[in-house]
Amino acid sequence: MTAVSSRRGRRPGRVSDRLVVDVASSLTDRDRQILRLLRWHRVLTTSQVHAMFFGDRNTAQHRMARLYELRLVERFRPLRQGRDGEYHYVLDTLGAYVLAVMANRDPDREVTVRWHTDQALSIATSQRLAHTVGTNDVFVRLVAAARHDPAAQLVTWWGERYCKAVLGEVVRPDGLGVWHEGDATVTFCLEYDRGSEPLGRLAAKAVDYARLEAAWGVPFWVLVVVPGPRREAGARAALSGEGLAVATTTEPGARRLTEAVWAPLDAAGARLRLVELAGRPRPAVSTARLAEAARYRRAGQWGEEAS
Repeated sequence: MTAVSSRRGRRPGRVSDRLVVDVASSLTDRDRQILRLLRWHRVLTTSQVHAMFFGDRNTAQHRMARLYELRLVERFRPLRQGRDGEYHYVLDTLGAYVLAVMANRDPDREVTVRWHTDQALSIATSQRLAHTVGTNDVFVRLVAAARHDPAAQLVTWWGERYCKAVLGEVVRPDGLGVWHEGDATVTFCLEYDRGSEPLGRLAAKAVDYARLEAAWGVPFWVLVVVPGPRREAGARAALSGEGLAVATTTEPGARRLTEAVWAPLDAAGARLRLVELAGRPRPAVSTARLAEAARYRRAGQWGEEAS
């Protein structure tokens, strides 16, 4: 179990009319974007918020402290090797109300049914905390890279929970993204592997990804991040049986995701930039599945027109 620091800054003990006025007068568009990401992806660290939204870490720390004082976010510090780690932020109840109002939903129902701060804070002691933070960090690094490249953009970022809601009957990726750079676009499902589960589980998911490819008809890549070279070799073997477009990298490579760190299964050791996967020939089995899916779609459209 992860230990949690209880240190807190000074902030109101309850939500008052004065606090609501303070929130209304001080909330920025950037704040709203941060709250939305916390709503969808559960937890972000100071470093992640800094990378996506701020040029200076101190500025990021001060702004997140302000959102904490306004009771829009809650925070905790996991203990790492006996020391407090950096702050991790989750959405607080008032933040959930703000997002519900922004989305024209019933705030009371949205917070009661979908959000409880206690549930959000339960991630602090969850065994999946490191997995959630690590998965989010892959997408955070892509957002940060796009900040410095006007030709690049992370067009889509689906978190684990949204993937489960949309794709869960077929497969459950840790995330789904669409990366656009120049004239090329790469759609990918992410597997963030910390090396704690049997490789057989990856092999089973390869079967599910093949089913998704056949049903969806979209040429996506399965991107796999693993702790180190030995695990990478095992993951590549586990995912090789279904003819999927798979590319792997190790944890050090995941710190520079847009660079030449991705090794397709058939690349014989060569590593490519993320955008280069868009032009990479797909395995023959994958191409055949996609062609079959396209035929089914055309047949369905013709059937609808004829009826």
